[in-house]
Amino acid sequence: MQEATVGSSVRLVVGGVVALLLAGAGGDVVAQTAAPSAEELARQLRQRDQAIAVLRRRLDALEKRLAETEKLAKGAVQMGEPAAVEAPPARPPAPGPSVAPSAATAQRPPAPGQFEVDPLAAERALERVLVRTGALLLAPGQAELEPSITYQRNESSGPVLFFGGGGAIVGVGDRKVRRDLWQPELGLRFGLPFDSQLELSLPYNYVDQSVVDAQGQVPVGARYASGGALGDLNLAFAKTLLREDGWIPDLIGRVSWDTATGEQAEGGVALPAGFHEVQAQLVAIKRNDPLVFLVSGSYQYAFENDDVKPGQQLGFTFGTVLATSPSTSLRASFETVFGTRAEINGQELKGSDFTAASLNLGASIVLAPRILFDIVGTIGLTDEAADYAVKISLPIRFDTPFF
Repeated sequence: MQEATVGSSVRLVVGGVVALLLAGAGGDVVAQTAAPSAEELARQLRQRDQAIAVLRRRLDALEKRLAETEKLAKGAVQMGEPAAVEAPPARPPAPGPSVAPSAATAQRPPAPGQFEVDPLAAERALERVLVRTGALLLAPGQAELEPSITYQRNESSGPVLFFGGGGAIVGVGDRKVRRDLWQPELGLRFGLPFDSQLELSLPYNYVDQSVVDAQGQVPVGARYASGGALGDLNLAFAKTLLREDGWIPDLIGRVSWDTATGEQAEGGVALPAGFHEVQAQLVAIKRNDPLVFLVSGSYQYAFENDDVKPGQQLGFTFGTVLATSPSTSLRASFETVFGTRAEINGQELKGSDFTAASLNLGASIVLAPRILFDIVGTIGLTDEAADYAVKISLPIRFDTPFF
């Protein structure tokens, strides 16, 4: 009798939650706008279906756990252990729209090594990370301000010739170049109608560089320089081209323009700015909760400036994002960039083509409903890539009165 009552109570509680969720989802769809678009209704229905699926899985888990408890109780009775005294059945509660769980059930702590996962909270955390990585767009009228700072380290070495007073070569040594780049940046994303988004960012580049020439193990010369200036203003427009449906992934197209508003050099060091560059990118994501797989490809074309024209670049990225808890996530990606030769005065510069491959490892945590903390580390896998880099960002989301 008690087992049946417990099972019925569990089903009644979950049924009430599902009913409230359906009612709330329907109310939200009606309250958000008087004439919602078909795409908006489809998006809200997908969210409702995902939440219902999660609740159904939790109901199945509860029923399985109840069955295991009943089996253990029967085994204990058969082994001669004293059975608990069954209390007289209480009067069933009056029918109502929902039944709240008892205080003992609500305050019962999870078992060791387990935690209760709020699927809606986990969805919000995962959504924030996907927006941060450019794999998902903001809703119309939403905006996200992202201050960030990047540190990048690059070391290289090569042979150098030493000349005597008469111009004759007197020795061969080794030249080591160390280059540290600090790049604070301010970015802004703004959601537009028709599943589109406007993006802009403005960095500041500061470079500290040293060049040390050594013959054998003895340094024979060193030069140190540093300089900083505003970088190039970057403008981008993104649009959702496809929505996930069956085997079809979400597909986002993005076109960006890196303007030549920054300084190319300052204080005797070269800065990563000063060229007009146009980039086209496609990003595809496929969900398999709690994992999200993403693949992106890009093509970048640089325009000539002061008789110098950087090479064209073709990029490819494959990665995955894992929602580890309702408020945290981990991600990893492999990135490769192929660059063609640069040109100076119309002539190709031999040895300027490159292949830069790197491994990116990142983690995110939701500090508040509107604030995300994100950190990503990059490890260079080829000589042309930076040795390592670290980027810390703090995206802050807010609503605007537009749209």
